[in-house]
Amino acid sequence: MLQAVIYDLDGLLLDTEPIHAQVYDEVAQQFGVQLDPVLQAKLRGRPSRETSRLIVETLNLPVSPAEFLAIRKPIIEARVAQSPARPGAPELVRSLHQRAFPQAIATSSTQPAFAIKTQQHQPWVQLIDLVVCGDDPQLERPKPAPDIFWLAAQRLGVKPEDCLVFEDSISGVRAALEAGMTVVAVPDPVDRDRLPTGVHHCLDSLAELQDRDRYQTIFGKLLLSI
Repeated sequence: MLQAVIYDLDGLLLDTEPIHAQVYDEVAQQFGVQLDPVLQAKLRGRPSRETSRLIVETLNLPVSPAEFLAIRKPIIEARVAQSPARPGAPELVRSLHQRAFPQAIATSSTQPAFAIKTQQHQPWVQLIDLVVCGDDPQLERPKPAPDIFWLAAQRLGVKPEDCLVFEDSISGVRAALEAGMTVVAVPDPVDRDRLPTGVHHCLDSLAELQDRDRYQTIFGKLLLSI
């Protein structure tokens, strides 16, 4: 029985993924290389520590992952502060909040990064009951491990099988499926054909849930006035 909803943040609630991709590429270009689409796809949904390691090792850059992150940090912080909401995200959050339905965010972003990204979206983000970030001291493994979703479910007081997860990245979808949760994928178009087997629903946008029939297909009898 559906008892809670868990969201990813980047690329799902907020349109930050293009910003991340652009900044990673800009930093890589300082060393005379570019990120190809295959590598860009591998980076989506992963913590910044992991993405920097993948970039440095894959492109054989003459810096450590920590040094790469230090170059990236001021650039990305300035840009993600202006990230817009993804279509349909505020409306869905507000509607579930009106029904007193438990909601959580499970994001690979650190707590400081989460604060920067969401600062202009507080009127609706603060309606979400729980946030678990990638630097949470109780989080042992990042996505694509399922730990962050299990931790969110535990803190919400619900079983994993009673959670519905909205995810946009391949790594996030895999994590949610391994966690034993119902998964709604909202992927980047380039990732749609690469979704893992077992995804329960697939949307082009959260805005599709403003259609009552589409909503009912996913949420069943939990009817909302969106």
